[in-house]
Amino acid sequence: MHPYSGSGNPEQLKHNLSGFWSRRLNKKDRLIYEIIEKPDKKVVVISALGHYE
Repeated sequence: MHPYSGSGNPEQLKHNLSGFWSRRLNKKDRLIYEIIEKPDKKVVVISALGHYE
């Protein structure tokens, strides 16, 4: 899965969550993650349940 595109409607977050991305897991839950580009691209999961909590 590419961190910027694909299923789950990925969107770049704003305001106090600037720098993080969100992707829908189902109707209720979202995956909140940060993409670290350098030195090697990594995806760090911040939250996997709820809605921006």
